[in-house]
Amino acid sequence: MKKRPVYHLRRLGAEDAEAFSNLRREVTADNPVPMGLTLKEELTRPLQSFRDQLSYPEPNAAFGAFVATELVGSAAVAWPSKFLSSRHKVNLWGVFVSPRYRRLGIGRALIEMAVNHAHANGALRVNLTVFVPNPAAVKLYEALGFEHCGVEPESIRIGNSYYDGCLMSRRRDLKAGKKSGATLT
Repeated sequence: MKKRPVYHLRRLGAEDAEAFSNLRREVTADNPVPMGLTLKEELTRPLQSFRDQLSYPEPNAAFGAFVATELVGSAAVAWPSKFLSSRHKVNLWGVFVSPRYRRLGIGRALIEMAVNHAHANGALRVNLTVFVPNPAAVKLYEALGFEHCGVEPESIRIGNSYYDGCLMSRRRDLKAGKKSGATLT
């Protein structure tokens, strides 16, 4: 069993862009499928794009986990629209942990921080996409109360292989494992 490291969580900003890029590269090099792009594609992303992404206006927010001064994990929430008709939902994105620090509770802590931020800013529903296969991520999201709500077939293509996107969602008032009972009309 891995020794649980001492880590701290905080909000990320433009000044964290280089560390964010380095972490993304490490995670993508380990396995590109969960990231949804190849390392070659990741390497084309300019540092300014990460500065911009980490500077999105409130209430959008990205959070990081640090061991000492090293960024080892992240999770973020973004509101898909500025219009009131869509302000009740957010997209959880950028959830990844360095392979050196997985299975230590860091991902769970980051997701909870991002989801709590979303709820504190009025979000009723948190949506996400997991590129599969990624059983560890799916199991974690299920344990945190996210429900399966669809599949996007062939969501990404890495090399000559296609991978589906598993769509998951969690409503604010639901506890882990409780079903919503919502129906389509």
